[in-house]
Amino acid sequence: MKALVRALPALLSQSLATMFQYRGEIILWAVWGVVYPAVSMAMWAVAVKGAPGGEQIGGYAPRDFAAYFWLTMVVGHVCTAWDVYELGWQIQTGRMSPRLLRPMLPVWQHVADNVAYKLVSLAVLVPIWLLIVVVSRPNFDTGLHELLLAIPAVTLAAIINFVWCYNLAMAAFWVTRMEAIGQAWFGAGLFFGGRLAPLSIMPEPLQTIASALPFKYVIWYPCELLMGRLSPRAMTGEMLNQVVWVVVGLVVFHVVWRAGVKRYSAVGA
Repeated sequence: MKALVRALPALLSQSLATMFQYRGEIILWAVWGVVYPAVSMAMWAVAVKGAPGGEQIGGYAPRDFAAYFWLTMVVGHVCTAWDVYELGWQIQTGRMSPRLLRPMLPVWQHVADNVAYKLVSLAVLVPIWLLIVVVSRPNFDTGLHELLLAIPAVTLAAIINFVWCYNLAMAAFWVTRMEAIGQAWFGAGLFFGGRLAPLSIMPEPLQTIASALPFKYVIWYPCELLMGRLSPRAMTGEMLNQVVWVVVGLVVFHVVWRAGVKRYSAVGA
């Protein structure tokens, strides 16, 4: 563990250098993370105007929707993970082979890459986020208690998304094409994570399904917490659910990784 702690700064430095080399592509991906929530924000603002009374839908006024979807931009960026594609490519091409020779698990390099991407892209995203706040005037009812709880909540959300995305990516040890699996994962995240609409205004059967999946605890819960819309019981209860998803995810990773490496037989393996 001490060797890992000493190595992490070097891994992060290497990842930052790589991200700066591909800064044009990084900027495009970062901006795309703003476009979809911005479209949803505008769409729901128009929908409210067409609703009976023209004031709100499911307890959300236009400025509430603005706050919610603005937070999905920020939280979505902090929690983003793409290893369902990257790890699959490394396994299938044999690029994983030299990484397996290192004295640490390859997942730590992926963690460094993930953190480096988020840090580099902030230079572009922060001004855009601030501009959207000025234009949309979101309504927040957030207290100090919610702000303090949001720190572990968003951290756990990022871990959940990374770990479970990585667990799914390890299917590449057994299958040869990961694109459909990756698209299914991200599509489910849009629908059951609250990116299309706040889960509280979706039909109850869909809310029940969402509660049994990890996506709710990645986007919806941190956003609702930061908006100040959750009761004290819901705040702590949903955070306990986050902890459960993290623990189960780490156990699954341990089991699947060992089985996958034994099966690994890509070019150059």
